[in-house]
Amino acid sequence: MLKTALKVIPLVILGLILPAFVSCRPEPVSPQEGRILILEPAADSRVSSPNISVRTYVEFFSLVDKIGQANLPGEGHIIYYMDVTPPLKKGESALTTEGTYFITKDKSHTWENVPAGAHTFWVQLVNNDNTPLEPASAVRSPVTVKLK
Repeated sequence: MLKTALKVIPLVILGLILPAFVSCRPEPVSPQEGRILILEPAADSRVSSPNISVRTYVEFFSLVDKIGQANLPGEGHIIYYMDVTPPLKKGESALTTEGTYFITKDKSHTWENVPAGAHTFWVQLVNNDNTPLEPASAVRSPVTVKLK
């Protein structure tokens, strides 16, 4: 009987202490800000076609066709950039020189007739009014185009 009690007592103590530890641990918090990733082309890749498709993955953000409309939290669109660094200042336009960007709610865009050489493709999530998110969400992928 004493052996059984010695086995049961640690289990009872563990049963009392463990819930206290579990209830004290912080709950995991998922990010609430929009996030974008470039799926292709892979960073530092070499491509042999003059048409470069940039494909993205977006989470915690709704892509909508409300370009130029009033901002609503958690929604907007993507700006694709080629060979320019996107403006990231809060409240300022994220547009660059004409021909260096493309605006869409689509998760992919193809740049056509890209000349041979080194290029950098950026994508940025923006508000409906083309201003960067806070915090900004932009990533880049350097690519070398080698035409045959």
